[in-house]
Amino acid sequence: MKHQRVTAFFALWLFSILIAAPAFAGNDVEDQLKSDYLGKVLTLRHFYKGDILRFQFDGALVGVAEVGPWTVDGQVFVKSIEVRGRALHILGRRVCLVFDTKAKPYRDVLESLAESSAKDKDKLAEAFQKKTVEIQIDLASEHPDLNAARSAMNAVFLEPTQSIREIVPDFWRDYFDEIDGQPRSVRHSTEPVYFVKPGEISPPRQTYATNPGFSEDARRAKYQGTMMVSLVVDASGSARDVAITSPLGLGLDENAVESVSTWKFEPARKNGEPVAVKIEVEVDFHLY
Repeated sequence: MKHQRVTAFFALWLFSILIAAPAFAGNDVEDQLKSDYLGKVLTLRHFYKGDILRFQFDGALVGVAEVGPWTVDGQVFVKSIEVRGRALHILGRRVCLVFDTKAKPYRDVLESLAESSAKDKDKLAEAFQKKTVEIQIDLASEHPDLNAARSAMNAVFLEPTQSIREIVPDFWRDYFDEIDGQPRSVRHSTEPVYFVKPGEISPPRQTYATNPGFSEDARRAKYQGTMMVSLVVDASGSARDVAITSPLGLGLDENAVESVSTWKFEPARKNGEPVAVKIEVEVDFHLY
């Protein structure tokens, strides 16, 4: 009888351990994920807009979302991360970026506002603090191990060793090639491309130009300035191969590229014949 009681107690103890094991494992996974990601800035592989985003474990978006500028919709500061059943739940703040060549290539607009002399800088900063996003990543199993959870995170966000140059639009590539010390990308063309040279190759003359609009976030931050883009004016006078060389951030760069791509020119000439030339132009963004 005593032996039966001991056996029954052991069986009950073993059963309770087996039931509790997944919970303990889940807590271990969540604790490690918090150590890995909490308080870090992560870069989305696709710059989806929206306050709520949901992904499958392989990084595929569930539902529909527009893609925005990476300087506004590309990075997330992780405020919390939890494992709930078969999903990771992340609460983050959208990190909106501005460029400051004196400090570093780009930085959080909140840092810039903190250094601003504007009287309403705290109010301006509050608006960006409220730009939050909830991200759910569905997992392949009810009780994922750490490798499965990290794999799902890496499918949605860039890994620390990866450069953002791998996922930004083509017109950003030249800028990041220079930042990363990579050779400039060579665009193939069916026509030779020259540079303006007084006495030999005349400059193109602008005949049509549209002014780019302000992005909502730049207007919210009262952020303005001048950026530079390069482009090829082909022999027909059209703009192509527009690329960012000195950016501003907060979505202004994409507006500039979109606008400059529509510009028209009287083409450059060499020996009296129209030719393609590569030039740089300034694009101004001023609120007042």
